[in-house]
Amino acid sequence: MTDHVYNISTRVTRPMFIGVKIQNNDEFEVTSPPDWWPDAPEKHLSPYTLLLAASASCFSLSTFNAAGSLHTSFSNIEVESIGTMTENDDKVWSFEKIELAVKVTIDDESQKDKIGRAIEMAHKTCPVANSLNCPTLLHYEIIVA
Repeated sequence: MTDHVYNISTRVTRPMFIGVKIQNNDEFEVTSPPDWWPDAPEKHLSPYTLLLAASASCFSLSTFNAAGSLHTSFSNIEVESIGTMTENDDKVWSFEKIELAVKVTIDDESQKDKIGRAIEMAHKTCPVANSLNCPTLLHYEIIVA
């Protein structure tokens, strides 16, 4: 089996802003969201929102892989990722859970069972969800268009 290694780098670009460089992509800035830093400017990403984005997008890509392995397909997948962060008794903050609200659109009613299996398989095999300490809960709907 081959390991997959990913490398990013970060640096301080200005106080309270971190530049993130991912491989050959342009650097972008992250900062704390307003609930952690009241002076946070609008329209900036935070590490917390990036974690939720990683969870949702990894699940979507895992669904493509699972559907392919089951010889089925879908026309669209939409995922809303909702993370709940709490503080424990030791004053340590962490995500208690991440909930994925998934809508998968298919063209063929006869593929509904296979797509359901693909969604469940994606949930079990998503590397991001499998790497988190908090549970990732799944709620999904299959739409035949």
